[in-house]
Amino acid sequence: MSQYLTLEKAKITKKHYENFPVATLLFPKVHRDAATLLYSFAREADDIADEGKLTKSQRQKLLREIEININAIKHKREIQNPFYIDLERVISENSLNINLFERFMLAFKQDIEKKSYINFNDLIHYCNNAACPAGEMILKLFDEHNKRNVSYSNYLCQALALIGMTQDIHKDLLKGRVYIPSTEMKKFRLKKSDIKTKNFNHNWKMFKISWLKKIELLLNKGRPLNKNVTGRLKLQIKILTAGAELLIKRLNKEDCDWFMNPPKISKFDWLILLVKTILNKK
Repeated sequence: MSQYLTLEKAKITKKHYENFPVATLLFPKVHRDAATLLYSFAREADDIADEGKLTKSQRQKLLREIEININAIKHKREIQNPFYIDLERVISENSLNINLFERFMLAFKQDIEKKSYINFNDLIHYCNNAACPAGEMILKLFDEHNKRNVSYSNYLCQALALIGMTQDIHKDLLKGRVYIPSTEMKKFRLKKSDIKTKNFNHNWKMFKISWLKKIELLLNKGRPLNKNVTGRLKLQIKILTAGAELLIKRLNKEDCDWFMNPPKISKFDWLILLVKTILNKK
């Protein structure tokens, strides 16, 4: 029986499709349960900020309710919500910095307010709050959290986040948001109307080459993390990196139309990657 009262509900949340699963069977159960609850927190808040037909004020109100619970954990006040009682336990038992949750909240609130980005650095700053805290949390669960590992993890998380944005360009436009920086839109003469009509024309194909090189650079900067960690976390990072490489390869294909049919990774793909990773001793 789990020590967490809301774990089973959190497991349902975890079934939401993600490119890069967080709480996998590769993790020991104690780490997997903790990661499942951490993922559930992030998934719920992200859905509030990003999904459905809620109004802006409704989204802000729901995020404030989450923020109240995070602040209660931070200031050691009494908590009534069973999920946040469990989350407090995860935070305490793993010495997680509450600032990681506050950074997530900044990103979720930003998704409500900000619909475009000026340049690549502007977008990376967003990723530092929207994605990088997850990597730090996992490092902490496995006692692999140090300044060097966090730096490598941040590069990996940035790359993974950008891959997700690239797959969702059309879907995000329907939510009124464009993650491709305006400097890139101007440089390659890209138009929002192209996204709306799913016209993946020559300009977008030229942009594709440059954009994926930026993501590959971040992925390569994060590769040394694999050499710095051990055991199951090492295997997990190797598989995630292989998954990122596979998606970049598929996104880079000549006939890949990002708007009409962005590639995904299937369960069978993950199985193949797992076998290849286990066989590859490097």
